[in-house]
Amino acid sequence: MELRLSEIREKFGEQLAFSEQRGGDPLIRGIRAVESCGEGDLVFVDSKKFAEAASGRKPSAIVTHPMFAEVFAPHEGLGILVTQLVSLAHAIIKSQYADRDFMDDQWPELPPSAVIHPKATVARSALISPNVVVGAGARVGERTRLLSGVVVENDAVIGDDCVVHPNAVIGYGCRVGNQACIGAGTIIGSEGYGFGQDARFKSYRIPQTGIVVIGERVRLGANNCVDRASYGETRIGAGTKTDNLCHFAHGVEIGEDCLLTAMFCIAGSSKVGNRVVASGQVGVIDHMNICDDVWLLHRAGVVKDIETSGKYCALPLQTLGDYKRNMEEAVKLSELAAQVRALQAQVDDLRKA
Repeated sequence: MELRLSEIREKFGEQLAFSEQRGGDPLIRGIRAVESCGEGDLVFVDSKKFAEAASGRKPSAIVTHPMFAEVFAPHEGLGILVTQLVSLAHAIIKSQYADRDFMDDQWPELPPSAVIHPKATVARSALISPNVVVGAGARVGERTRLLSGVVVENDAVIGDDCVVHPNAVIGYGCRVGNQACIGAGTIIGSEGYGFGQDARFKSYRIPQTGIVVIGERVRLGANNCVDRASYGETRIGAGTKTDNLCHFAHGVEIGEDCLLTAMFCIAGSSKVGNRVVASGQVGVIDHMNICDDVWLLHRAGVVKDIETSGKYCALPLQTLGDYKRNMEEAVKLSELAAQVRALQAQVDDLRKA
C-alpha cells in the first residue's frame, strides 16, 4: 500500500463528505490503530482520547472530525482530512486498502479434496478451498470465495462477490444474495424446531421443507443458525449485520439494515422491521411483530408487539425512559424497605396504644 492522502480525498471525497484537507500530502504506507501508529501511517480520530494519543504518536495522516482538527494544526507536515463521518470513512477506506484479500489464494486451482457435483454450476472466477462440497444443482456466483470445509447442499444458490467462511453450511434450496458474508460455522437452512405430540406427550417431527433467503450485503457472524421455514421462507433482509451466536427460528422475517448483536434469539414466525438494533442477549418470542426503527437494549424481552419506534429495555419490556427511572428506584430498595419497616413499627405502636 502506497498512496497520497490527496488520492483518498479525490476517490472518496463525495461519498465521505470531506470538508477540507489540511497540512501536507504525505505518502501513506499503512493504516494502523492510534495506539500503535507511526510515520507512514493513516489513523482515524473521532474522540478526545484518540486525539491526544495520536498527537503523541506522530502518524503521517489523520482522518478526523471537525471538532478535533485544530488539535493537530501545530503538527508540521501532518496531512489531515476533515469529515463528520469518521466511522464511515474508517470502514470504507480500510476496506479498500487494508482488508484481507480473499481472492489472493494459496490454492490457485481446485484442490483435490474439494467435491463439486457434475450438475453444480460454479463460476470460473469463484475460488474453492480444500474440503469444500458443492451439491447437485447448486450455483456459486462470480468472484465468490468458499473457504475450507464449506458445504453447499443441492440446489442452493450463492450470489456474486460473497465470502463464506470455514465450515459454514448453506442448506439445500436456500439462497444467499450478492456481497454476503457468512461467518465460520454458521448454518443457513438448519432444521426448524417443530413437533406434534400424542396423548403421552411423545413428540413427532414436523418436516421443515421451506427455505432460507439471505438478502444482498448481509453479514452473518460466526456460529449463527438460521432455520428453514416449515413452509415458505425464513428471510433476512438486505444490509442486515449480525454478531456471533445469533439464532433465527423457522419462518422469521428480519428487515433491512438491522444490527443484531451476540445471542440475539428470535422464535418462529416473528417479524422484525427495518433498521432495528438489538444489544446482546435480546430475546423475541414467537409470532411477534416489531416495527421499523426500534432499539432493543439491556436484554430486552419482546413478549408483545412493538408498534411505535423508539428504545425499549428489559423484561417486562419498557421504554428506555421508564427503565432508567425504575432502575434508579431499584438501587434504593434496601433503603425503602427499612423505611417501610420503621413505618410498620410505628403503626404497630399506635395500634397497641
